[in-house]
Amino acid sequence: MQFTVSINQAKALEWGLNAQQSLLFAFVYECPSWAKPVSTDDGVFYALSKQKIVEELPLLTDKPDTAYRMLRALKAAGLIELSNTNSITLVRLTEKGKTWNKKLDGSDKYPTKDRKNIRAGSEKSPSTHGKKSEPGSEKSPTNQDTSNQVTNQDTSDHVATGGEPQSLVLDGGPASNDEHDDDELARVPADLPGPRDPKAKTFKAWANYAVTYRRRYGEYPIWNQRVAGQLSQLVDRVGKDLAPGVAAYFLSMNNQFYIAKGHQVGQMLQDCETIATQMRTGQQMTATRARQMDGTQANLSAVDEAKAMLRASWGDE
Repeated sequence: MQFTVSINQAKALEWGLNAQQSLLFAFVYECPSWAKPVSTDDGVFYALSKQKIVEELPLLTDKPDTAYRMLRALKAAGLIELSNTNSITLVRLTEKGKTWNKKLDGSDKYPTKDRKNIRAGSEKSPSTHGKKSEPGSEKSPTNQDTSNQVTNQDTSDHVATGGEPQSLVLDGGPASNDEHDDDELARVPADLPGPRDPKAKTFKAWANYAVTYRRRYGEYPIWNQRVAGQLSQLVDRVGKDLAPGVAAYFLSMNNQFYIAKGHQVGQMLQDCETIATQMRTGQQMTATRARQMDGTQANLSAVDEAKAMLRASWGDE
């Protein structure tokens, strides 16, 4: 866990960052001083897993997916660039982001290059008794101020135990390109079972279903050949554009039959056309609503029958 985070409030206000974004950016700003550099076709980035953010900034969030959304917000603000490998998120500062701790003359107010050598007795963190501590002896180290500087950044991002991943709602959309595929794959939890190829027929429908299922029931559904076949049929029946949304929407339905059976994929497949219609209209059909509609229709039928009887009686006169 990171013990201390230095936030430049003046810059945060200037850039319109809220407290959470400022906390995260202050952490990301120091990455070049400790994170593993990764060379890509677009230059050097630094390995920063979502789980690393959760571990080091427990006050920020306990959900890796939330951490990634915050990174995307910093990217939108023009402060960082994002990339990724098959297993980890990559970040680097933009030119704007690099000015976070610079003086008006452009020099570093808080240089990061040699922060690993800062000790507790240095000018930045003077000791109460003027006594210098030996390297590595600080209770709250100043190098990135974290308790673990050798955390392996090559591991995959994981959903924190007991965490609540958000619905992905990956849409079908146009034909995927490699950049779009990488972005969508980066949004999928690393411990998600099932297909991980964004081009796979059932990838988006399964990812939406499984993550939303875990959000509702606390664990992932079982992936097997039967489920794979049912999801393939779902795509065939409602189309690749609607299938991902249907898969997520199904888990929001409070139909008593679905709840009793635990929102099984087979149930979704059986009623997929109806579910798709309700998703597009925004009108869920519950047992109560069905009874109300049935009662309304029964009343209308009784009125029609009474009118018919009156007309018949008038005709006999």
